[in-house]
Amino acid sequence: MWIIPRAQGTTLLWTKLQENAMFIVLKSRSDSGTLVASFVSVVLTTTEDQPLTYRIVLKADPAQMVVAVSNSLEQIRKHWDWIEADMMPKMLDSMDYRDKVQFIVSKIASMATAGEEEEEDQNEEAVVTRFHREFPLVSAGQSQKLLTYFRTSLWVRMPTKGTMFITEASVCYHSPPNIRIVIPFKLISNISKESALGLIPNSIKISAYDQPGSKKEQQYYFTFFSRDEAYSTLCQLWKMAIEQLANPSDESSSPSCPSTPSSFTSSSTFSSSTPSTPSHVPPSITSRSEVPPSPVLADGMFMSPIITGSTQPSSPMVASIRPTKYSLDMQKRNIDYTSLFKLPSTEVLLEEHWCSYWRKSYIVGKLYVSYNFCCFQANEVVSAKELYVVLSFKQIGSIQKVNSIMGLVGSSIKVILNAEASSSSSSSSPFSSSSSSPLTSSGGSEDSSNINNKEKEGKEKDKSPREHFFLLYNRDQTFDSMTNIWRQHVLAKTALIPSVQSMGEGGNSVVASPYVEPSEQLRVYKANLWDKYITKNGPLGLSMLKTRKLRELVRLGTPEEMRGIVWLITSGAIASWEVNPGYFQEILTEHKDMTSLAIEEIEKDLHRTLGKQPYFKTDDGILRLRNVLVAYSWRNPAIGYCQAMNVVAGMFLLHCSEEAAFWLLCKVCEDLLTDYYSTAMIGSIVDQKIFAIITQNHFPKLYQHLEKIGLPINILSLPWFMCLFIGYIPWEVALRVLDGFLYEGPLVLFQAGLAILKVNQDDILALDDSEQVVDMMKARHYDAQQLMDTTFHHFALTITPDYIAELRNSQKYKT
Repeated sequence: MWIIPRAQGTTLLWTKLQENAMFIVLKSRSDSGTLVASFVSVVLTTTEDQPLTYRIVLKADPAQMVVAVSNSLEQIRKHWDWIEADMMPKMLDSMDYRDKVQFIVSKIASMATAGEEEEEDQNEEAVVTRFHREFPLVSAGQSQKLLTYFRTSLWVRMPTKGTMFITEASVCYHSPPNIRIVIPFKLISNISKESALGLIPNSIKISAYDQPGSKKEQQYYFTFFSRDEAYSTLCQLWKMAIEQLANPSDESSSPSCPSTPSSFTSSSTFSSSTPSTPSHVPPSITSRSEVPPSPVLADGMFMSPIITGSTQPSSPMVASIRPTKYSLDMQKRNIDYTSLFKLPSTEVLLEEHWCSYWRKSYIVGKLYVSYNFCCFQANEVVSAKELYVVLSFKQIGSIQKVNSIMGLVGSSIKVILNAEASSSSSSSSPFSSSSSSPLTSSGGSEDSSNINNKEKEGKEKDKSPREHFFLLYNRDQTFDSMTNIWRQHVLAKTALIPSVQSMGEGGNSVVASPYVEPSEQLRVYKANLWDKYITKNGPLGLSMLKTRKLRELVRLGTPEEMRGIVWLITSGAIASWEVNPGYFQEILTEHKDMTSLAIEEIEKDLHRTLGKQPYFKTDDGILRLRNVLVAYSWRNPAIGYCQAMNVVAGMFLLHCSEEAAFWLLCKVCEDLLTDYYSTAMIGSIVDQKIFAIITQNHFPKLYQHLEKIGLPINILSLPWFMCLFIGYIPWEVALRVLDGFLYEGPLVLFQAGLAILKVNQDDILALDDSEQVVDMMKARHYDAQQLMDTTFHHFALTITPDYIAELRNSQKYKT
């Protein structure tokens, strides 16, 4: 059957049967009767009910991709005949090889979705029966509903073929005839990816205590042909188990959120079943607005409830929901979606489709549709490109069907941003002398060339993309759902956020910020690089394309005059603001003249904020800082206020308006540094333990010296992480760390911390007084670019997101 294309991996397990310019037919070596063949059979059956003997592989660059699998040579030959008779002749001579690969992947992925779902359904009943037969006591438990399963092998002196059954509370493994293992999630101390031998696929190691209260651990090594899905599922359930142990009766508090406008109703294409209230919907939404329909699966698309409103600290699906395989999958999809595009956590994925995005050539990837946004991510394996596109339905002027792009035939959707999104809400470049046009609620009628000519005052035409083309296999269905959502936003006439220019105006940001580039030549050089990027990938705002080049520019350093605007875009705070325009002023007005314990603490810290910065000695600076902190304390009473939030908010206010600073603070407290500023500070405590571990691994001598002089590394680094290094290293360096952190996430804090220790290692070892160490590190002159190079390159291979995630889960269990 056709499958969603995936990486082929090693070819040592396969024999080539047939080949043409684009494809290869492979046969498994598992049926040759040799010892190697027996081992190959064990490996290949780790994810299949039976060994899949044949496969068709696309010769993509840089990695080959499997596009069809079967035990039947006849079925593979039918697929092969279709490729040669139908697909290959349609490949235009004008298309280069990469364009052909991306077109093929998009088409096959679209055809494969429904087929894979049917294949799963055929095996599910037999698997459930087997689980109940082999684990009768486990399956009888009320909280032991089977969620999913994986074919795997457990290493017991040698690999044993079997099945991993995953329930809500346990990992169960069975290998005929009599190997049965049950590992409760609440006894697991660590789950990690392990590298196995040479050609053997990678493994997952589960470490678990043999009983509650025991210190004796056992390790289980499970080998998977493709381990990522199993690893993700295991970590997801383990994390829920840890949170339940830490907070057995936790009722997480959500910030107050504005309700969905009453004119927004559910799409007619969605399920007409009786609405049910998902437990992750904020109370202010469920009590003040209509709850959308229950989720359904339809025609190979993933459909979810439509939930709109403000962001909240908790995840889209909280642990109080008893998970089923569907809700677990839905939770993961939504978390992955909102994290990938840095959207509000309440944004719920409605559809996802394989497609190609047209930008001079086909770029294969996925189109995601939710209630407020449509987004695209390039598949880097196929396209070798890093590309993220985020479009707000509120900023769309029209959605059209297109049957050809640049003369190439294909069923496409054309999305055109309205004039406000292009010329006002998101200007082409902050370095342009043009002024923004006023915001209106009606769509713009001028074409892009007229707008660009006005902005450039007759100069070279701006190449910023207002038009976005998506080539889809199931174009008509996707078009209907997208236009239905878009029309609801048009009918609702929801407000747009302020222009990009005004986001940085409220506090005279450039005047307030004390930082000046070391040289005018460097300032001009950076400005030119950013101007070129925005001209090509803009307009500067939510819809700006994010490519690998943007990452390079952020690491080089953001120009001071546009730092606040870039922070909003790279962090995703602008998306939260987009969904909730006016929310900041509403919450201040609603709680005017009200007081609380958090506000009393805020008043104590206002005049202690960034004491060396003159702006916070003025009435205007104090007023704006108070507004941001007070608004957040009412938004999220569970946090209220914590010391260090004033420092973070103060830095934002030096670069952007009050409302912009508020949404940046929300992003930091609720998404980037979750549980850092809560009463228990569990997130910060866990990360300090992790930083201590990695410091000891990288700098054992330095680690021991700091312990000896009474300055343990977690004590030294705690304010670094809480204040994002602001005030603990020179201002210029702290800004550069903040640039990277807001784009690449918390990983940058660990990498930057190690880079700072590496630079200061010799000087620290020469000092025996802890206060001298702290003062020395604050006063040291750093080569900012060299430090950033060390941050992003020296520790990139060892300090990875997966590594930090594993340590976080493990340390949270032990905390």
